[in-house]
Amino acid sequence: MRELVLNHASLKPAGWYEVVEFLPELATCIARLVRAGMAQPALRMSQSPYEILVQGDRSLFAAYQACSRQGWRDQSLFLMRLSSKVPLDTDLSSSVVDRLRACETRHLAKEDGGPLLVCVISDSIAVSFPTKPCWDRDRLLVEFKELLGDDTWNYASEEIDNLARSTHADSIIQRNRQRLRRQCSDTSTLWRRRAEIFPHLLFGPDVPDQLSRINLGWLPTLLNRLAELDETARDWSESREHTPPWKCKVTPESTSVMNHPSLSKARSFRSDCGQSRQFEWHARFGGRGRIHLRFNSRTREIEVGYIGKHLPL
Repeated sequence: MRELVLNHASLKPAGWYEVVEFLPELATCIARLVRAGMAQPALRMSQSPYEILVQGDRSLFAAYQACSRQGWRDQSLFLMRLSSKVPLDTDLSSSVVDRLRACETRHLAKEDGGPLLVCVISDSIAVSFPTKPCWDRDRLLVEFKELLGDDTWNYASEEIDNLARSTHADSIIQRNRQRLRRQCSDTSTLWRRRAEIFPHLLFGPDVPDQLSRINLGWLPTLLNRLAELDETARDWSESREHTPPWKCKVTPESTSVMNHPSLSKARSFRSDCGQSRQFEWHARFGGRGRIHLRFNSRTREIEVGYIGKHLPL
């Protein structure tokens, strides 16, 4: 799970009322990444919220309190309850710290560039206040120089994820899931990281064993199909529709199949609750691959019970 790092430089041009105004959306953005399993509920910082000053002698923590007084109590409490990792290099691995000390940003003062370098080196997400156009985007280009072992400087640039608006959170989540899918070179990785890649789907306990037996050549199309089902589950949870708004072709078994005792039984698998359930609906992937699923119109949940070859007819 990735870390969040406060971009202190984005606070410098901000006025007090501007910071207080930005905080509710920033809290919503961070909460969205945390709920999606993309980020830890903690903020790595150069200083604590009590020590970071916003226009004069008022602290960032005081801005949290002002945000609460203006009616954004839940957002303010969320920010106050975030763990703070202070100073910036707390709990970082020795290799990351060593590299961090050998790097300098090219266009920011050392104290301002440090957080962005942490993001480059540790694949963390910058959290910025959109006080200038350069901070109001979902990707930042960090240009830096690094002192190499032979005492020469290497000049480089890297793009990092940046969170300042709700739309940025959506972009980061989408990019991260796409990256995780690309990293799934085998079915054991898919199963281990399923909560990050497909957070809106439920999976029955029979699925990992089924995955171990599928044709690996089908894996890319399986990942795409599961992604479409996950998007369906996400959209359905936010709607009032009685049936899922399918993003791919999903069909039920024929009446003749479901009325046949042995064929009907072949479509029964253990549910997430541990009890046997029928997974009549199915989507296709690969050559003859099938994903059998069931959906609950009351809870608006979609559960996968089977992934494998076409079941007997």
